[in-house]
Amino acid sequence: MNHRAILQNIRNFVVDLDGVVYLLHTPIRENVDFLRFARLRGFRIAFLSNNTFLPREGYAAKLNAMGVEAGVEEIFTSAFVTAGYLQREKPGGRVYAIGEKGLKEELRRAGLKLLPRFSPRGVDFVVVGLDRRFTFQKMKTGLDFLLKGAQLVGTNPDPTYPTDSGVIPGAGAIIASLERASGQRARIIGKPSPDILLFLLETLHFRREETAIIGDRIDTDILLGKNCGVLTILVLTGVAKHEEVLSSPVQPDIVVRTLQELREFL
Repeated sequence: MNHRAILQNIRNFVVDLDGVVYLLHTPIRENVDFLRFARLRGFRIAFLSNNTFLPREGYAAKLNAMGVEAGVEEIFTSAFVTAGYLQREKPGGRVYAIGEKGLKEELRRAGLKLLPRFSPRGVDFVVVGLDRRFTFQKMKTGLDFLLKGAQLVGTNPDPTYPTDSGVIPGAGAIIASLERASGQRARIIGKPSPDILLFLLETLHFRREETAIIGDRIDTDILLGKNCGVLTILVLTGVAKHEEVLSSPVQPDIVVRTLQELREFL
């Protein structure tokens, strides 16, 4: 495969975070070095993550501390895009959120009202992201609101999440429990829904034919790129392994062990 020919028109990289730039708190040095190199060569870089642990400025600070240049305006998370979607759907809407700090901060900033578990008025949306303190009580509260007419919204369908100490359950696992209990299908905003990447492309004025998405998951990153018509690059430093590539019906345009393998083709 001629990687140089495939990459010759690329000017922009949309880069996943977990499993590509780092594993939780540990930078993936080969990939970080490549991103520095790409910046120096004049490529534009944006970051697109299904992770909802932090608000956008938190991810910018984390990346810069790891030596990866990143401005807040270059970071798009499923929490940020979900909050914007809900505010457009129902300005000032009432939300019960199952998730962590980043999700809740983005929802508040968008002007949505976060309600505690005991709310006699009910809520408009039950919003679910990855929550490392998820409990049976949170699931029961979410179910109560859903049975009273709230809409189930998920930040992303990732069944698992890679960390430096192994894989943990992801937001998709929590969403699935509420879907099963309520009988309601969640509206997913994050990857692989085209909404999140199309919003990024429009906001940053990235042309599709000049953009490549880099990720470590076939079922989200690569599928998203295929759904949106951009070049797809799978890096095997996170979730996906070579065996999965061989058996997957969704095939990335380029597969590399680390991003350093791309340097000679730019």
